[in-house]
Amino acid sequence: MNHSARIKFYCRSFNKELYLISRRLYEDAGYPCVRLTDQTAEGYFFTMLEDEECDIAINVDEDCFITDLDAVLALAHRVVQEGWVNAGCSDAGVGVPRRGDQLVTNPFFNVFNLREIRREWNASKLIPQLRKDSYKGIEPYYNFFYWMVQTFPNRTLYLDNSHHPDGITTQLADASGRILCQHSWFARLFRISWLTRLFEGNDRKDINQSLRINAVIDEVYLLRHMQRPEFGFVQRVGFFFDECIRWSVKIPQRIAGWPKKIKRRMGR
Repeated sequence: MNHSARIKFYCRSFNKELYLISRRLYEDAGYPCVRLTDQTAEGYFFTMLEDEECDIAINVDEDCFITDLDAVLALAHRVVQEGWVNAGCSDAGVGVPRRGDQLVTNPFFNVFNLREIRREWNASKLIPQLRKDSYKGIEPYYNFFYWMVQTFPNRTLYLDNSHHPDGITTQLADASGRILCQHSWFARLFRISWLTRLFEGNDRKDINQSLRINAVIDEVYLLRHMQRPEFGFVQRVGFFFDECIRWSVKIPQRIAGWPKKIKRRMGR
């Protein structure tokens, strides 16, 4: 890695327990690990761009588990050396359990070359523009990725992806075939508290997502020859109160977004 490039790991996190389990798989790299809570889907990327102490952001969702840390760091090196602005998984990839736009990378895992992106980034001008009522894709962050693709043509590196044997989890690989990470999806169903049941529900009732996600975690820790973190009673009480705080912010955010959702649906 180019030692002049300042690297940080970022995670947009809601579940602190899941974040700590995921972070344990990359924190030994020796780079800062930043947990960002209460971020909107698109605001998360704006926050990373504001961090002038970071040149290369390795974005890892809390339900994304790194299977080969050396391969991830080698990918970051490749992004710098070859001048890519973003490396990630196409939202229409074969291993993605939905069909989004093939040009957009799903933000469960990315390597962002923030130093390059900032060359064209103007927050005061672009953020209001990207936050217009009607965005172009299926997620609020689509406008940001469309802006990157249009501003930096042919500088997004799309990584190989495939389905895990469980039929849901996405496996991401580098050019040599090394598996970089496994993204389980359905993080909100990792620990199904009464708050989760009240505000989220389960849109895949045929599958016990908690058991499946835990199986993915155990598999990755076994592959890494690492001991999965164990949490005591006091820590779990802390997780509960952290979840209550996260919900206290998330619910108003969702309510505030209802007018935009209603307007979009009426326009279809």
